[in-house]
Amino acid sequence: MTDEPSDPSSADLRPKRAAPVLDAFQRNYARVQYHYVQFLTEHLADCARTFSGDLSKVLVLAVLGQRYIEAQTSGHSDKDSGQSAAMSASRIADVTGLSRETVRRKLSEMSGPGWVEQGADRRWRIAAVDGASTLRRDLSDLDMRGLQRLARLYAALSPLAD
Repeated sequence: MTDEPSDPSSADLRPKRAAPVLDAFQRNYARVQYHYVQFLTEHLADCARTFSGDLSKVLVLAVLGQRYIEAQTSGHSDKDSGQSAAMSASRIADVTGLSRETVRRKLSEMSGPGWVEQGADRRWRIAAVDGASTLRRDLSDLDMRGLQRLARLYAALSPLAD
């Protein structure tokens, strides 16, 4: 995971575009915080239900999923994107703050249904066949509910950003 955008031209726009939004959010702090906490609570509760309370698994998948999406949208070749989407269990542990043993156990559990796979280099990635992941198919309902929540959050926050 990287904080830097893949497109160097967008790197210059982020601080310029974010500063006025941050100012507006600070002026409307209570209302912004209300909508944000509502979004976060609903989404975490939905994830907890979907994963039988195992939010550690959600966190590991989120880190790998972000890396996978970044690799898919970066414009690199399939071979390059597969390599850049992979992470070691140790690196995932560092990013998430989970113990290495917990990360390894979660990865092993998620390899069973074909959600993640370990390469010959011992690094983990979201498993995909012909560009489609089993994970996305299996979690499509959660994904749709998350997009609906995100759309509601955007609709609630955009007027406050002016």
